[in-house]
Amino acid sequence: MDQNFKIKFAKILLKIGAVEVRPRRPFRYASGLRGPIYCDNRKILSFPNERRLIRDGLMQLIKESSWNFDQLAGLATAGIPHAALLADRMEKPMVYIRSSPKGHGRGNQIEGKFHPGERLLLVEDLINQGSSLDQAMRGVQRANLKAVGCVSIVSYQMEKAQEMAKKWELPCLSLTDFDSLCLAAKEEGLLGEGELDLLKKWRQDPKAWSERIG
Repeated sequence: MDQNFKIKFAKILLKIGAVEVRPRRPFRYASGLRGPIYCDNRKILSFPNERRLIRDGLMQLIKESSWNFDQLAGLATAGIPHAALLADRMEKPMVYIRSSPKGHGRGNQIEGKFHPGERLLLVEDLINQGSSLDQAMRGVQRANLKAVGCVSIVSYQMEKAQEMAKKWELPCLSLTDFDSLCLAAKEEGLLGEGELDLLKKWRQDPKAWSERIG
């Protein structure tokens, strides 16, 4: 997709608060690190019009990819509702993939009805460092399934995520990405002097950036 397509969806996410940028007042992540951007795509579910636009945008990515697949597979947890919306609209079966196998019952990592050898299209909300993709692909491999690709709402375009996708030979497409979010935030007047540079430096080395912030 071209830059205008990605900026369109970046502005949608910024407008509803699903993505926030605060280079001068960084967020603290679950990892303990601090960073200038926060993505919560669960908020999309609360906005019917934007939710439809996101669904239709993902459908466009899928259509133009020409991937052949048997089922959609939502990655837990935030990818699951978007996979369900797509599956309903496309009249496709769906499973969802936990981050790890359950510690009780059947010990499933992949929930739903499937058959070995089936082709899955993964649906993720955010691709950051790629760890959730790695966990999901391990489950796909254990279940003797094949992932033909992954669509996501946002990609931070991190080098580690790109390495993970290459490791699993998994093509990935996103509605918008870090560069587009930065451009959209600048166009919308959400970034002050020098803040765009702070965002770019964070992506280059999130850990070092966090340590400098303290």
